[in-house]
Amino acid sequence: MARIFEYFVMCGIGPEIRTLYEEKGFHGTGIMYLPSLLDQYPPSDHKLYSSPPPQLPTCVLPAGVAFYSSGFDSNDPSTFPRSYPIVLTDGDGSKIYVSCIAFRDPVSEDIAEAYHIPANSFADKCICLVSRSPSFNVLRTSLEEIFMLCFSSSGSR
Repeated sequence: MARIFEYFVMCGIGPEIRTLYEEKGFHGTGIMYLPSLLDQYPPSDHKLYSSPPPQLPTCVLPAGVAFYSSGFDSNDPSTFPRSYPIVLTDGDGSKIYVSCIAFRDPVSEDIAEAYHIPANSFADKCICLVSRSPSFNVLRTSLEEIFMLCFSSSGSR
């Protein structure tokens, strides 16, 4: 039986910040930044599986990464987590199905300090399940549960 997903991937602002125009560094909150692959499972050095497509961070956060002065606000729908599917075509014509949930997450202290980003800033982050099977409902439900467990202050249902 085939795996339900091949990779769990996290994308967002990486250790080397660049604007969409390839300018290095932090240039303020009104600027969009290139997304990076932050983490994945299985790890990239795993011998049984090929790596996810290198363009995946740009595909899952196509507008780039924005910085914000606040995170989730229950009174502001623009701050709510967003779930969405993506279908990519591999070089051999096969389909890659990606289920995503994007949200605002606190900027790590190391990155904020290194780039002089205001304290308590937030940036776009996206967690994804990459699959060869078009099981979007199962993948979305799984991602929402992972989000609640790992990134939400309210915890899991």
